[in-house]
Amino acid sequence: MGLWNYYFITKLFLYLGNYIDFHVWVNLAFATFLAIPIPKTHVHSKRLSLSRQVIAVPAGIALLYYDTWLPPITRIFTQSSQLGGFSTTYLMELIGRFINPMVVAGLVLLYVICFFVQKKFRLSSFVFLFMLMPLISTVQPQLSSRAQLENAAADTPSPVVTDASLTGQLNAFYSNEAARAVSFMPPPKADAPFDIIFLQVCSLSWDDLEFAKQRDNPFLKRFDIVYTNFNSAASYSGPAAIRLLRGSCGQPSHKSLYEPAQAQCLTLDNLKMAGFDRQLLMNHDGRYGDFLNDVRERGGLNVTPFEVKGLPAYLQSFDGSPVHDDYEVLSKWWGKRLQLPTERVALYYNTVSLHDGNYYSSRNGDSRRPNSMEIYPRRLTRLLDDMDRFFSVLQASGRHAVVVLLAEHGASVRGDKMQIAGMREIPTPLISTVPVGIKLIGLPDQPDAKPVLVTKPTSYLAISQLLANFLTITPFGKSSLSMDDYVRDLPATEFVAQNEDVVVMLNGKQYYILSKGASWVEYDASK
Repeated sequence: MGLWNYYFITKLFLYLGNYIDFHVWVNLAFATFLAIPIPKTHVHSKRLSLSRQVIAVPAGIALLYYDTWLPPITRIFTQSSQLGGFSTTYLMELIGRFINPMVVAGLVLLYVICFFVQKKFRLSSFVFLFMLMPLISTVQPQLSSRAQLENAAADTPSPVVTDASLTGQLNAFYSNEAARAVSFMPPPKADAPFDIIFLQVCSLSWDDLEFAKQRDNPFLKRFDIVYTNFNSAASYSGPAAIRLLRGSCGQPSHKSLYEPAQAQCLTLDNLKMAGFDRQLLMNHDGRYGDFLNDVRERGGLNVTPFEVKGLPAYLQSFDGSPVHDDYEVLSKWWGKRLQLPTERVALYYNTVSLHDGNYYSSRNGDSRRPNSMEIYPRRLTRLLDDMDRFFSVLQASGRHAVVVLLAEHGASVRGDKMQIAGMREIPTPLISTVPVGIKLIGLPDQPDAKPVLVTKPTSYLAISQLLANFLTITPFGKSSLSMDDYVRDLPATEFVAQNEDVVVMLNGKQYYILSKGASWVEYDASK
């Protein structure tokens, strides 16, 4: 096979290092095609050899892509317009994440060894032999499947997981969710009015907090209620924002997000009918990915965003647009809000300060321009500090407010076996399990009080229900309930996360992935 030996050697090396998958039978078929000898005495031997290479090169590239865990090539074509909006610096950073110096060094050493081996032995024979190795890894799953079948016949059967059973579970999930909804009742006129402030943060999961060593940040201890097992159900900003803004109903499929919503599902509209003035605020222009249109048209928040022009750019976004300082934006809005005669305001704020690909507008003393992942912990610390300062401003104002801080999705700063750092095509639990905190501004300070934890699996419906509870019995009045009582019967939601082409679902203790046009496979969370 000549140089094609090194192609398969490279793939096997990457497979053994858990960097790619390896489809044995397809690769064996391709190797056989390359190894079929063409007699030199054949009148068209040169043409046949050339024709085979012309076929083999694109086929080899396609097969390599197929063996990776990258998204379907059709996904790249459909997202080409958005990829074109990335800055050159960000594109180079993304390419660099695919290059591992240790892997490159290992491959070079392996190539040198193979170069000398082929002088005495037929390298193709070793390649074909080693290509059979991945089949060994199928022995254990086969034994496990046999054990499942044996258990199924036992007195205490374990259900056998199949494609059909998983698809049935998914369909049942969406059917059950479609029947769930939360109703908002206008608060009694005698109640002290309060504002509701949604702070939706792009690119922050519990896993990201741990990576950045910020899980115990003092700011997080200021919350009265924390959801520790909240599923944002998405790994991109637009769908996550729509899901929040339609969070008064059960969890819909990704496709349903881009269909007209039922009026009862639109949380901000429900709050409007309950007496709240709706407002929209962002620290970015909302153009990338048509985000602003998603919020207005699909999320039902069709209002003019609060003007932030004139504020200095704290960061430069991955598409070159300015990203404004969170504290400056929020404190400016709050100052304007205090001048309004409106008793109740419901604000939706979106921040992209943590988004992958953002850079400081200046180097801030760095000898070189660090990549966006290197400065993620620094950006996260700044964001938490900004939010902490904003909470203090709210407290000092004397007004009552319910602040809901939640993330859209994680940044995937670590990546995993199936996705490089920063990639979010597969909405894994490490990406979609995000922090959610509820802060009641205006209650007496209790320095030693700890947040009430909501540990059961939840999603947006549990936020809407909590807000409905606050509207029914205000937490700022004499008849208020304890925090434990407010969260006692919040609705649970099974784990299902979905993008346009991928679904991730929990069955028992195992997560499964369904890609478009494929079968269900187990999700391997190993690094």
